[in-house]
Amino acid sequence: MNIDEWNIVTGCERLTPGCDNCPSYWDAKINGWDYHPVFHEDRLLTPLLNEEPTAYMVAIGSDLFHESVRVEQIASVFEVMHKATWHHFEVVTKRIERMESVSNRHLHWPENSMAGVTIESSRYTWRLDCLRGINARRFASFGPMTGRIGKVNLDGIEVAGVIKETWGKPRPVKQEWIDEVHDQCIEAGVGISEKVVIVKELV
Repeated sequence: MNIDEWNIVTGCERLTPGCDNCPSYWDAKINGWDYHPVFHEDRLLTPLLNEEPTAYMVAIGSDLFHESVRVEQIASVFEVMHKATWHHFEVVTKRIERMESVSNRHLHWPENSMAGVTIESSRYTWRLDCLRGINARRFASFGPMTGRIGKVNLDGIEVAGVIKETWGKPRPVKQEWIDEVHDQCIEAGVGISEKVVIVKELV
């Protein structure tokens, strides 16, 4: 299966320290691009026009659930995901409270999609509780780590992985932080992916 990005939303804004080394932000800054979040209506049908089965990372480097993206716009993305049954879609957010709220009120996650959340340190492990409140296949990305994750509840999480910074000026990550996450995944029977979650193909 091919891997591609569906940049239906571009631009974002800093939310937590994990955002400080975001490559999409620095690309925009270096190139003088406007980094305000924008929903690209003209890209909505992109997956439907692609007949080759593809794993799409949705709004990577941005956030489909940014507060500036209207619920109707999010719903239109999900309509395409439902129609494009030959593709796989992954939607990851730091704004997990909004993902949970909008999902429970307005969305139905198709089987060919996964809801994900990023967790940078023990301060944000509560995001897993919000993720569990969404009726979808779920994955967790630990990183880019800004501190130890600590003990986490992985109930209901299908796949998890550690994202290490390899861009810009990577922040130091202790190997024991990574090992701690991996050990808990193994103990909980959670699939481990070192990169992105691609259907069931775990690296």
